[in-house]
Amino acid sequence: MTIKNRKNTHTSSKDLRPIEISTKRANRYKKGMKLSKIPGIKYIFKHIFSPKNSTGSPIPINKSLGTYENQVLPLVVTEYFIKKASHIVLMDCPCRKANKCEDHDYKLGCTWLGKAAARIEVKNFSGAHHATVEEALERERLAYENGLVPHLGRLRADSWKYGVLPDTGHFMSLCHCCSCCCILSTIKYGTSAIRKILKRMEGVTVNINRDICVGCGECFKVCIYDAMKMIDEKAKIDQDACLGCGRCASTCPNQAITIMIDDYSRIDELIAHIETYVDVT
Repeated sequence: MTIKNRKNTHTSSKDLRPIEISTKRANRYKKGMKLSKIPGIKYIFKHIFSPKNSTGSPIPINKSLGTYENQVLPLVVTEYFIKKASHIVLMDCPCRKANKCEDHDYKLGCTWLGKAAARIEVKNFSGAHHATVEEALERERLAYENGLVPHLGRLRADSWKYGVLPDTGHFMSLCHCCSCCCILSTIKYGTSAIRKILKRMEGVTVNINRDICVGCGECFKVCIYDAMKMIDEKAKIDQDACLGCGRCASTCPNQAITIMIDDYSRIDELIAHIETYVDVT
């Protein structure tokens, strides 16, 4: 891309603010995460989140990653678990609904998989209902087209919130997240153990060409994991914090950010990793 074709609107780093949900519920979560660093309270949060028994990963939806067996990357992974699940519950996204999101459909919300999902009291949650494999797969297609990034795994805190304790490893969460509303944006305020529950998919790399970057800050605004920094009026990725969701690459108006996967065998590795934590059958 030549310099004359670049959008060169520069934003001072002091004027930048990340997009972050600010509902009453989200602010409670944010406050709780900050308090989780205090001894005593830290123990309570460790019990709720159980980092040793929890894991999750965002699956990038960037078209630049290409296809595998004629399917885009996220649909390969989510279809595998949906087809294997013994039980499926769909519900509205509580984050987008509470935030009155104007950019994404709150009906493309959470998918819960596994036999523990059958214990959810669906009447207590907006849009919640027992679903077929076909309906769940259609939601995945629509969520992808809507630009939502799937996050999937086993989070013990979800078992607690949705009333399916004890957590026996048969409850998978599959959420479809946007940067403006996702409650996962509050995790960055928690302890290192809580932050490490979410992991980047192995083999996925995200890099910035700082020669092309004009410092507009659009990537910074959509990073919910606190992985994007503005240094010397240019974007820079904290690779330890980056979870490879790909939002920054999709948002950059100058194509200064690239996301790549080194080998499609990483898909099988991700599935195998998640299955060591949760069984959806």
